[in-house]
Amino acid sequence: MEQKFSNNSIDLQVLRAIIAEHILFQFRSRYLDLHCATARERYELLLRRCPGIVHHLALQDLASFLCVTPNYLSTIRKDITFETKK
Repeated sequence: MEQKFSNNSIDLQVLRAIIAEHILFQFRSRYLDLHCATARERYELLLRRCPGIVHHLALQDLASFLCVTPNYLSTIRKDITFETKK
């Protein structure tokens, strides 16, 4: 019984390490995005990572995540829309 608990404990430690590594990677990616990418680049990255997200979140929530105003996000979206129609 004690060995089974010990194995579970090791498995749990490995799982925690994997989760922590993933969270750290996400945090680093977000930090770099916010400091190195333009607002439009951040929006395009978000659309590539989560294609359907614009259908599930309000404009103000997306703008907040991207650290821009809702008006500026609307401008970005309008520019992208008119570029694809050309």
